[in-house]
Amino acid sequence: MLKSILVTRNLKILVFALVFLLGIFLRLWKYPFYPFAGHAEEYLFVWSGLSLIEQRVPISWNDLPVYEEEHVHWRGTAPNPAGGDGLGVRLLKPWLDEPPLYSLMVGGMAKLYNLPNFTVISPYVIRIPSLIFSFMTMAFVFLLAQKYFGYWLGILSLLVYGTLPTIVFGSRLAVPENMIMMLMVASLWLILGYLETKKKWKRNLAIFLAIMAGFAKPTGFLLVPFIVFWLWQDKRWKEGIITAILGTLLFFIPFFAYGFYFDRELFLKVFFYQAQRPAGWSGLAFLVTNPGFSIEVFLDGFIVLGFFSLFWLALKKKTKGEEIILFSFIFSLLMVIFSGGKHDQLAWYRYPIYPFMAIATALLVKEIFLQPTFFATAIFVPLALANIDLLESPFRGVKFFLESRFYRFLFAIFLIPSVFQFFSKKKVWLKLAKLVIVLAFVAGIFFNVWVIKSQFNLLCDNTICPLPQKIDILKPAIFK
Repeated sequence: MLKSILVTRNLKILVFALVFLLGIFLRLWKYPFYPFAGHAEEYLFVWSGLSLIEQRVPISWNDLPVYEEEHVHWRGTAPNPAGGDGLGVRLLKPWLDEPPLYSLMVGGMAKLYNLPNFTVISPYVIRIPSLIFSFMTMAFVFLLAQKYFGYWLGILSLLVYGTLPTIVFGSRLAVPENMIMMLMVASLWLILGYLETKKKWKRNLAIFLAIMAGFAKPTGFLLVPFIVFWLWQDKRWKEGIITAILGTLLFFIPFFAYGFYFDRELFLKVFFYQAQRPAGWSGLAFLVTNPGFSIEVFLDGFIVLGFFSLFWLALKKKTKGEEIILFSFIFSLLMVIFSGGKHDQLAWYRYPIYPFMAIATALLVKEIFLQPTFFATAIFVPLALANIDLLESPFRGVKFFLESRFYRFLFAIFLIPSVFQFFSKKKVWLKLAKLVIVLAFVAGIFFNVWVIKSQFNLLCDNTICPLPQKIDILKPAIFK
């Protein structure tokens, strides 16, 4: 019996390691190349952080009208050491759009490799912090799902989170939402652990991480009310009130002190201007109908499936674990439509949704497998297989497998078992319908991996794409 337990445990460790390593591999595969090098949003933070380190004042670009001519440090084209196009920018001094924490992280990475500021600094370097945060988020996704739904659902959640192209590509960008996403899942894990074990260090660390999220970007401060909710949900009213007051003071006092130190009047102008970002009822509709990881629409079928999982969770009778995932999913969604702009295609605001979406998607896949009705199959199969269309190249005319006649024939074949099951309750049709769900899911994961592996080559084989400056990340400046 002991031998059987050890074999089972070792098998579980092996399966976890393989799925986790797959997620790491996909994130690292050509990570400096795609999203394309020279993504302007990334340089908001690295330039600010590097100038803070080197000049003791934040300097970066922006087009906000509250910055006047006296704040312009330089206008021109930031050169690209890789030899491609530079970035036409207006550098501002002081740049007070964001708190300094994430900027110092990516700026510190650039300083470690002694890279010159106000250039198109290599994504080989500046994307490293986001990648590390993404690895940590993968671990917390597994731990959270395993805690409430068991080991295999944890693996399924990790597989979904680790292989979705939208999530993988987004996890590479040097933007603070990747840090906020990790801190949100980690703080949730900790506060739920505190409510079960009453170990105060877990509560205190959860509150600390929530406050740190605000110093990455002001929207991260919303993790404080997120923690407060869980305390109040457990009827810990006093702790919740203290957390709300303490978290608010520990964020806003240092944040305003930072801005006031450099330019009080400018900081207040920027703060109130940012507070007027457009918001409206159509924000949720825009988010659902304009999927992406950057500033362009990216039609990832699994993300659409993820929104279906939200509606399914909201309507079904829920276990405790499902209620936790549902609330976290909705809270992160509200963070986006509350703070991300009504119709802004700035998809990094959405990143904190994805860990909970991945778990909800895994739960939905399990439910569909257990009850593969015709209606569920007719929706699930096209979404699970949708990402094969991302393997079509507009430049080479490449189409994999999907001539229209073949597509229609294959879709009909996939639906046949669930159709017969609809009219007949024979177990053979149920088994075949379940097999279809498994095949569609496995094929969908395979196509996800293929998309991630092929995306840069598909887009850039017959056209000129920006290339990153080659940096040996194993040799920082201190070793040279």
